[in-house]
Amino acid sequence: MPHYGDVPEPFRSQPFRVMDAAKAGLLKHLLDGPQFRRPFRGVRIPAAMPESFELTCRAARLAVPDGAAFSHETAAALCRLPVPRVDGAVHVIVPPGVVVPQLSGVVGHTGLDPDTVIEVSGLPVVRPERTFAHLAATWRLDDLVTLGDAIVRHWTTPERLHDEIAALTRRRGIVRAREALRLIRPGVDSPMETRVRLLIVDAGLPCPEVGLNVVDETGAWLARPDLSYPKLRIAIEYDGDHHRTDQRQWRRDRYRDEQLRDLGWIVITLTADDVLRYPERTVQRVARHVRMRQAFVIAPLGRRGAARP
Repeated sequence: MPHYGDVPEPFRSQPFRVMDAAKAGLLKHLLDGPQFRRPFRGVRIPAAMPESFELTCRAARLAVPDGAAFSHETAAALCRLPVPRVDGAVHVIVPPGVVVPQLSGVVGHTGLDPDTVIEVSGLPVVRPERTFAHLAATWRLDDLVTLGDAIVRHWTTPERLHDEIAALTRRRGIVRAREALRLIRPGVDSPMETRVRLLIVDAGLPCPEVGLNVVDETGAWLARPDLSYPKLRIAIEYDGDHHRTDQRQWRRDRYRDEQLRDLGWIVITLTADDVLRYPERTVQRVARHVRMRQAFVIAPLGRRGAARP
């Protein structure tokens, strides 16, 4: 019986079609054995290869029609954009007139515009601007805004994203896409920072500034809070786990907070629990400081603790 050591390249180091392996002389009982995983009909992955979503997509590409591209949640994941819920399915889209693939583990869509396809890690992927429009049909508003913040941070400009949506009419989800556009802000560092901002805005509080630089009376740079009310001298920081586990980061954060407080700023530090488990308490906490600062006159910008865009 042939062993794995008898398998030639390229069938040892990448996904492949069964028909190609058969033409190379690999026998069916070997291809159906434990040396290979069977992610899709007619496709194999060497069992020694570590499992990953990208590897699954490479295997799916061999099972779907030529000209198809990865779309929707799959496109977002391949572009390293935030996806709130991962169901494990691979989403692909084909041009009009091409038969939509019917495969277990694959969700097929039609209506691909070839001009919207880019290459990501060697795979054909619908570009993020069009993916935003695709996902607007099914995603919740806050998830869509989180996606949009990440897109304008890493892939495009707010103007290009607006132009993409403006060019699409009579499309399912277009109203939600336009609503999300009004809430998207450039310069957001993480999905959780987006959720903090939306939590504050949904509570009826003013929308805080994103990533505004704070300088002292000499013009020297002090900090760039995640969110802030510069006229009220309130900074809101979201600290992920790395802020706690990375000692250098923790020390930098504490020094920054001390400098801001020395200049009369209130620094509100939030964690995942504050946002996800205790949102009402967090909103009340922010609102209390906003009301307190609005009750008296703050020194005008240009003096100590001024903010600079």
